[in-house]
Amino acid sequence: MSIKNKFDELNRTASVYFKREEGRLGLLEILPGLTLITVLLGGSLGIVLLYSFLEPAPVSAESTLTLQHYREFFETGFYLSVLLDSFVIAVITTAAALALGYPAAYYLTIMDSKWKSLYLLLMILPFWINVVVRTYAWRLILGSNGLINYFLVDITGVINSPLELLYSKAAVAVGLVHVFLPFMIIPIYISLNNVDRSGVEAAKNLGANKLVAFSEITFPQSLPGVAAGVLLVFVMSFGAFVTPSLLGGQQNIMIGNVIGQMFNELQAWGLGGAISVIFIVLVVAIVYLFNRQIGLDEIYGSGGDA
Repeated sequence: MSIKNKFDELNRTASVYFKREEGRLGLLEILPGLTLITVLLGGSLGIVLLYSFLEPAPVSAESTLTLQHYREFFETGFYLSVLLDSFVIAVITTAAALALGYPAAYYLTIMDSKWKSLYLLLMILPFWINVVVRTYAWRLILGSNGLINYFLVDITGVINSPLELLYSKAAVAVGLVHVFLPFMIIPIYISLNNVDRSGVEAAKNLGANKLVAFSEITFPQSLPGVAAGVLLVFVMSFGAFVTPSLLGGQQNIMIGNVIGQMFNELQAWGLGGAISVIFIVLVVAIVYLFNRQIGLDEIYGSGGDA
């Protein structure tokens, strides 16, 4: 074997060694955080899972394993109805947040202004305000004596009696869009910021108008941000608790409120655990189907960083 071949072999061996060591070091770096998350999150989920099969729960000398709580969930139409309502509200919230968030993020990306950072700051301003305060503000707007009804009844006289805007599914969706809109805007803005502008200019030079250049170049490259925003907003709005409580009333509660009532008010830990487990499984299944349908791996592999 020549000296050159020996040198190449030594190089390959060293490369493999350092890559292996790099992987081990990376694992060691994330190990403390991974362990903490596994213990805290896995431990609490394990307890909820255990309680869902116990009667009575929490654990006592009389506790036995049972499927009673799961049977009660599926045999009682109320829980399935609330779960379906929660899904519909989450879908509406996600669609509305996307419809509002994408144009805002796009305009913010292409604008040429020294106030660009300030505008971005204003868009994510709701992050700084407590969710209870933001939601109560909507009660002042949507209530019977709120701003909308004051304008329609007292100022313009368009209608004679106040509209029932508060304590409705629409009010819940409006409040959720307000709360979660920044989670849609930020990932889309980051993806749009990473779009290669030379490709857009090249398309325009070849005769494409702005709409064609956007649909063929800009939008496909922004899909990682769109996918991330859709997932974030949907999952968080599906399990929302505070906003439905304040804007939906007792007639328009969501599944998070039902779980909260089971654990806090009714002390029905077994049924609360069963509802929680079913909800978690449903969310994981939806995310899995979303990934299968949309192909997140392909999007992130070809669309750049989000």
